[in-house]
Amino acid sequence: MWPWMQLLGFNLFWLLAVAWQQPAPLLGFLALHGLFSPQRSRDLRLLPLALAGCLLDALLWQLGLFEFASGFPLWLALLWLGFALTLAHGLRWLLRLPRWQQALIGGVGGASSYVTGAAMGAVQLPWGLGISSAVLALIWAGWLPLLVWGMVKLQACDPASKRVHALANTGTSPGDKPS
Repeated sequence: MWPWMQLLGFNLFWLLAVAWQQPAPLLGFLALHGLFSPQRSRDLRLLPLALAGCLLDALLWQLGLFEFASGFPLWLALLWLGFALTLAHGLRWLLRLPRWQQALIGGVGGASSYVTGAAMGAVQLPWGLGISSAVLALIWAGWLPLLVWGMVKLQACDPASKRVHALANTGTSPGDKPS
């Protein structure tokens, strides 16, 4: 039940972040996650993934793919923290998928999040909708499988899972075909 509640909570978290662009409600949601998370100590291991996401978005901002009203926003950094936590809880099912499916989900889901954020006025895409969407889809097709792999390497999910051990030891998901 917790993974579905957490995933639903993250969707509300994302909506609040993009619609209001204020850190206070996001901090409240992060506090609720910390209060109810069944693996608080492992959640701290996800901080490097949140930092990596912030650095990626900061790089894309510096390259001109994104524009924000007043510099790199704090709400976006908090959104990355929420997403990193969601990987180990609400999106943990991604571990069962082969890398190509993780890449497909990343390409579609990642790009659509930014495009929706632009439609809501949270970010501007100066390269245009088509080019920005294509670039983001390519980036996220590689980024999501990398984040899932990083989550496993950081041991931020249940170590008893056989699938987690397979991914950590071989670098492949159970559904990946040998080459």
